[in-house]
Order: sequence, then C-alpha cells, then structure tokens
Amino acid sequence: MTLSFFLYLLSIGMSEASSIVNMRRVTHPTVREPLAGIAHLPCVFTLQPSEPSPSSQPAHIQWTQTWIPQGGKGGPLEQTVLSAKGDMVKVNKAFAGRVRLLGYAANNLNATMEISGLRSNDTGTYHCQIVIVDDYERDIVPLVVTDRYALSFDDAKWACQENSALIATPTQLWAAFHDGYANCAAGWLSDQTVRHQSLVAMDTRNTREVFHSWVPGRLSLSSASELCVSLGGQLATVGQLYLAWTTGLDVCSPGWLSDGSVRYPITQPRQGCGGDQPGVRTVVPNTNGTTTSSGSTNATDATLLYDAYCYRGENKVQIWIPEEIKRCSYDESLCHSN
Repeated sequence: MTLSFFLYLLSIGMSEASSIVNMRRVTHPTVREPLAGIAHLPCVFTLQPSEPSPSSQPAHIQWTQTWIPQGGKGGPLEQTVLSAKGDMVKVNKAFAGRVRLLGYAANNLNATMEISGLRSNDTGTYHCQIVIVDDYERDIVPLVVTDRYALSFDDAKWACQENSALIATPTQLWAAFHDGYANCAAGWLSDQTVRHQSLVAMDTRNTREVFHSWVPGRLSLSSASELCVSLGGQLATVGQLYLAWTTGLDVCSPGWLSDGSVRYPITQPRQGCGGDQPGVRTVVPNTNGTTTSSGSTNATDATLLYDAYCYRGENKVQIWIPEEIKRCSYDESLCHSN
C-alpha cells in the first residue's frame, strides 16, 4: 500500500466519522419564561443510516449551563445540568426534581429538556452536547427567567433613557402622587432608593390616613406591625379601615389589622374580590391553606402572610420600602419626561 493511498483511506474514514451525528439545528430564539414557570429547551439529533443504531451504540447527552456572574465581573461560569447515556440519567442536585428529558424514554435521539419551577439563577445559555465515541455536536439555547423585579439601578436609568426620559427624583414622585398617581409597584428613584406610592384614603378632615402597604413575599402580623411603624404609623384598627372604606378606599388585597384580623375594603365589587356587594371583607383561612372571605371577626394565625393596612395620624409623608427591600433588584423604574 502506497503512502498516498493510505492517506486517502484515512481521509475517507475521518470524513465518515465526522458525519455520525447530525443535529437538527435551528436558530433558537431566547426562551423567556416567568419565575416558577416551565421552560422547554429543544435538542434533537439524528444518526447516519449506515451507522449502528442508537440502542447498540448509545449517545452520551450532556446539558450544561453557562452564565455571567452578577455584576459582570470575571469570565462566564459553567455547570453541568444533566447527563444521560442509555438508561442512565444523572442530574445536578441544583436541578434535582426540576429537569427531565421530555421524549428521551420513547426516542433516545430526542434530548429536549424541560426545566420546571424556574428560578432567577436558571437564566443563562444552555448547551446540548451529543457525544458518540469521539464525535460530538453541540447546540445552544438561551434562557431568560423573567421576574417582575429584575432591573438593577443602572438598568432602570437606561430604561428611562430609552423612553426619552430621566429616572424620577423622590420629589417628583411625591408631586405626581398629589396629582393622583397611585401605584403599588416598587421602583428605582434617582437617589438609588426604591419606593412606591400606595393608594391612600383619608377622613373628612384630611389630616389622618389609612393606607395599604406591602413588600415582596408578604408579611406576618408582627412584620406588618413593624412595617407600619417604619412608615410613621401603626396597624389600622377595624374602625379606621371602615372609615377609609366609606371615603373610597378600594383595595382587592387582604391585609393585617391591629386586632390580628385580615381584611380588605371593596367599594367597587368585581370578580375575585369577595362577592358582588361593597363592604370590608374579612379573610378566614381554610384548613387546606387557602382563604375565603366571611364576616367572622376571629383573629387569624399570626404567622400567615398578607399585606398590611396602616394608619398614620399626621399629614401625608412619603411611603418607604424598608431598608432590607431596598437592597433587592427591581424591574420597575419610575421615570419622568424631559
């Protein structure tokens, strides 16, 4: 055998080996799913007909995730999510109980992966790698887990600029509130604090107020009391909430009161807000962990989580989110036009 003929045979072998695996490639758009939702990351491959069947020569499937560290400092990080070969499937403990290969049991050429119970740190670029002997192919699927509160302060400033506006100052937000602006969504302001303006109702003398307040994750009774104190007030009494309701307070969100009951005021009845008549609803937890509205005045388990209805006896002041909440990142930004 001449050297040239040997090299020719070798080149044929290499060409054939390189074509064992064929990925069904598409231009994958970024998969966007909400927090706690489900994402499907596609990955399907084929083998050349002349090659052994997958059952006699199983492929090794590996899903990995890469992401940029928070703050953007340093190179990308990587971790294995899942690996499978034949009947053996191994899952990273960070994804245990949350990932599976949807069609793999019926067709081991289908490596499409499902991630359930999505978390914010599931965001990243996912790589599906198929390996048979010494040959492999890799496909890429970006995933973004969307969360209501996802913007840093710099991102919030940029979002305002993209809308031909500037991030608002606390004074501008307060002035907008006096003009009728009311929104319980927390947002960044120019002094790098996070605030919102809660819907406010006052008695006829306009010197006292009951207002609805909340934080992400909701509040136990003691936490609700502390929040109201931090806002310059205290938990409202049942009578104060009723007075606020008669002056127009309408919030379809249960909150703690000073007697340990959980109620909410409805002036405009609507679906999902406790019936077709106006009134102050009282929430009574069921044994299965859900809640219903009733006329009961019994105190509620103080460890359950709700919003808060606060009462303040002075003139209106700015409503602040507690310090521990300010350290979070939010996707809202409060902007004003140039």
